[in-house]
Formats: sequence, C-alpha cells, structure tokens
Amino acid sequence: MSAGVMHSGKTAVNLALTAPKHGGDLAYWQRKVGNDALNWLDLSSACNREPWPVPSIAPELWMNLPDQAALLDEAERYFSRRPSVVGAGSQHIIESLPPLLREYQETDSTTVCVPRIGYQEHAFSWKKWGYEVVYYDDLTDLLVQDWAAAVVIHPNNPTGEWVASEILSTLIAHAEETGGCLVVDEAFIDPCPERSVLFHYQAAPWSEAVFVLRSVGKFFGLAGARVGFAFCAPRWQLALSNLMGPWPVSTASLHLVRLALADVSWQAQALLALQVRQTAFVERIMPKFNTIFDSQDSVLNPLFITWYLDSEDDAGRVFEMLHHVGIHTRLGEGWIRVALPALDEMDALNSALIRLLKTAGSQTQGFSRGQLA
Repeated sequence: MSAGVMHSGKTAVNLALTAPKHGGDLAYWQRKVGNDALNWLDLSSACNREPWPVPSIAPELWMNLPDQAALLDEAERYFSRRPSVVGAGSQHIIESLPPLLREYQETDSTTVCVPRIGYQEHAFSWKKWGYEVVYYDDLTDLLVQDWAAAVVIHPNNPTGEWVASEILSTLIAHAEETGGCLVVDEAFIDPCPERSVLFHYQAAPWSEAVFVLRSVGKFFGLAGARVGFAFCAPRWQLALSNLMGPWPVSTASLHLVRLALADVSWQAQALLALQVRQTAFVERIMPKFNTIFDSQDSVLNPLFITWYLDSEDDAGRVFEMLHHVGIHTRLGEGWIRVALPALDEMDALNSALIRLLKTAGSQTQGFSRGQLA
C-alpha cells in the first residue's frame, strides 16, 4: 500500500456544496413557525420513540478525557465482533471514508454508487471529496460495473428495502475482484440482528473490501449521544482512526452507550414493544394515513413507515396539512416517512388525524367516513 498518493483521475475537493435536509429538525420549524409548532408531535426522525432510559451520570465524567476501551469491550459482546473504530455517530464515519479511500485506495476509479433513494449524506460526502456519484435503482446494477465504492443501506431508509445475504456475498466478491469497497450502512438493523453482515460474514481475515457501519441512534434512540461504529480490515483501522482524531466521542456518551449496550433486558423488552406498537399503528393509525395520503403504497419497518404518493406536489401538500393538526413528518421527493409512535402517543396522533380527515372531508368530500372510527 502506498500512502499519500492522489489518483490523477479524481477531481478537486469541493466543500462548499449545499447540505441535504434531514428529519429530526423540529427546532428549525419552531423557529420558522413560532409557538404553533411548540407542541407538534415530532415523527420526522426514525429514531425509537421509546428510547433507552438515560440515567443520571457522575459529574466527574465531564472532567475526564474519553477512553474508549470499556465501550469497545461491551460493543464486542453486543455485535459479536470488536468494532474497528468508534466515531461521533455513523455520520462521522460516513464523512471519513471518502478522504480515507481517496488517499489510500489502490484504484483509479472515480465512481461511487449510492441508492437513488436513501440517506442523502452518503452521496453528499463522496461528492465533497471529488468522486463521481452514480445512483442505482437495483443492487444487481452494481455487478455489471466497476466502482471505487458502492453504498448499500441495509435496511434502506426510507424505502425499508432489505438485502438478501446471498446478494451481499456476491457484492463483496465483486468488490474484491475489482478493487472496490462496499460500504454497508446498518443503522436500522438492530431489531433484526440476524440479518446483519456481521452475522453472516464470517471471513477471516476481514476483507479489505468491506466496511460495515452501525449506530445507536435508531433502535436505542440515542441520536444525541453521537456514537457510531465501523467494522473494517486492519489495513484501514489506523488511518481511519487518525482521521477521526483522538477524542471523537465525549466521556459521557461513551459511558452511557456502554450501559445501553449492556442492558440486555431493556433490549428484549424494546423488541417486544416495537411489535406491540406496530400492531397498534397498523390497526388504528395506518388506515387514516392511507386515506389522507390517498395511497396504500407503503413499507413497514420496525422503526418507521414510508408512504409513496403520486407526486412531489401531493407529498408537499399533505406534509403541510399534517402541520395544521400538529404532526411533523419527514418529507421526501414524492414520499413521506412517519416514525413509529410511542404507545402513549397513539391516542393524540389518532385524534389529530381524525380532525384532519373531518376538516378535509368537509371541504372536499373526498374522505371515507369509515376511516373516522
């Protein structure tokens, strides 16, 4: 491996691009709308609405410099494999991979493949570092071309699409043969750990072509802790760690996430609670959203539900309608994602949707009275 060689095919770095928008932006809307938004039900972020209960922490944790050893030990038990690096959320690792591979990857390819619909920071991070981003619609498209890197979001946010283990194995083999790197983002996989690459991929040594990203922001509901993990080959570990710096995560966050990963009883309870909540949502809430969206084209994930509408205009119109009854969702290009509510949020959500259906129904007579129960 030769360090410090910039491949001539790569274009200039451009750090002045306009950043994507995200859910979990209730504070922005409160500033924009004012007091009317203070009591909105925020279902715009797909983080667990019944998060791991954060305990009080000792004040001295704010005085001590971070040490990752205890968290890495607990993470090794939780993931059944020791993480290579810990970062400030998986976002920190997403940001670090392009400069890492730009400097050290032994390929002249400038192409990075990302899903057309998916977490937008993947494409954005590669664009900033001079890569040509190509969007794919089907994973099999990745097998007929060479790429410096390809991103697979497993399961995809917001489409909910899962990737079969056989396809992942084929993609890994393709990356190994062509000198590319496969980046698998598993931020939403905790409710189904048996589907993880970490569960199925047992190669030793770990392939230099594979990066797996994990996070505690979604299932544990600890997005504010800013803790994420990367699993990669030893070849990359030192350079990736150096890119992220000596103390990327606070002492308090390291401590709390270690406790969360160790809390096996809460994890079991949370998995059961997700099933109960999804059942309640499907039975009580989903028919009303189907009517409001005028669409049953939706996908269920343990932590969110995404609807596809006829057009971007329709999605934008309904997004604003929901604001009028105090519901904040995630608006995409022709789709709306709704976080699975907490059980104690179901009644308020149900009542708000009924108000919207009655109001819109009286104006357009387009809603079925059967949906108002």
